[in-house]
Amino acid sequence: MLVFFVNIVDTRIDDGCVSGNRGRPDMQQLPEILLIGDVLHTLYTKPLLPWLREHEAPPVFDKRTPSCERGYVARWEIRDDVLRLTGLYASRDGEYMRVSDLFDGRQEVVADWFTGPLVVEPAGSAISDGAFPKPKILVVKAGRVVRTVASFDGPDTGKGQ
Repeated sequence: MLVFFVNIVDTRIDDGCVSGNRGRPDMQQLPEILLIGDVLHTLYTKPLLPWLREHEAPPVFDKRTPSCERGYVARWEIRDDVLRLTGLYASRDGEYMRVSDLFDGRQEVVADWFTGPLVVEPAGSAISDGAFPKPKILVVKAGRVVRTVASFDGPDTGKGQ
């Protein structure tokens, strides 16, 4: 099932911004951050990318490090089965940018533009000693989590179709 994970990252998500960086294949990219309940997760999907692509003149972020070719790291939260953008770590023309700079002063935004899989795994501090993180997929439709695949080697424990 790990092959499935790699395929999702390489074909559905990768724009040189996840582990399959086209510019520097040896350079691991900084992942997004996702909070589910009180557990921090590493998010290998870029839910902000479709929103950026929708705009005629999307912001071009400064690329301050080779480990973040997309120029930003977003912080997300799933609360009440809804995906929310809660933080943005980026700069443009040397100026720090926040969520409110992209979304008319709002500090938090429901990601209703996003439909697709979120590939996540518990972040380092959420993993027990000696345990390996188990990636899982959250299926999102218009910003709502509609299904959860427990892990790639476990059964589908979805909430419905």
